[in-house]
Amino acid sequence: MAALFVGGLIPAAVVAACLMALILLRARRAGGNVSRRASLRTVMTSAIGAILPLLMPVILFAGILFGIATPTEVSSFAVVYGLMLSCLIYRELDLATFLRTVRDSAMLAGMVLFILGAASGFSWALTVAYLPQRLVAVLHGINDNVALFVIGSIALLIVVGSVLEGLPALIILAPLMLPIAGGIGLSELHYGIVLLIAMGIGAFLPPAGVGFYVACAIMGTDIETAARAMLPYLVVLIIALLIVAFVPWFTVFLPRALNLGG
Repeated sequence: MAALFVGGLIPAAVVAACLMALILLRARRAGGNVSRRASLRTVMTSAIGAILPLLMPVILFAGILFGIATPTEVSSFAVVYGLMLSCLIYRELDLATFLRTVRDSAMLAGMVLFILGAASGFSWALTVAYLPQRLVAVLHGINDNVALFVIGSIALLIVVGSVLEGLPALIILAPLMLPIAGGIGLSELHYGIVLLIAMGIGAFLPPAGVGFYVACAIMGTDIETAARAMLPYLVVLIIALLIVAFVPWFTVFLPRALNLGG
């Protein structure tokens, strides 16, 4: 688990760098002023002001990595911490705003749970039909060509990640595909990172990805507009995934440097 977490740091940076390059390019084409930089004083002031809010992800990661609590328990503590900051430190959340936030959160959670419920039912139907296993069997026939296997498995994982809910898809596909990857000489740690990124892209793949629908529901936008806006970012994400997939060093360097395997 620690090797998988550490191994994902540099690939995440590669994906972020590709997205940043796209944003920079689009900003320049739109005529935005991308050369102006904030002063050092502004940066330091913002950094100091962000210390308390940034402690929230620190609490989340530390609690999970050190086994202090389960992810659900740590996330509950993070919610309490956020409420304490809003109410006691920043004093921007009064009772009326808090009740309105609870109401809006309940309505949004109900919408999201309805989407996840429908996705779970669809996942169950595909699983009963043995569709993922049949697709893996087709992919198994090309495992003598490493490059073709990697490209084919990425395509498979993105498609399956878009039609299946994330956890069932991982439970079904990971035990089937990791041994194949290890058998043809790929690092299972590296392939596991590729698997996670590909399925993450699939979760936000329009128009079927569950995460895509949830994001549209949270932002209150229609699916057609969001799908058109998503396309260039989707292309860049796939390019970044191919870079990570065909340059294993990005994944295995940190785990090997820290003696975590890989």
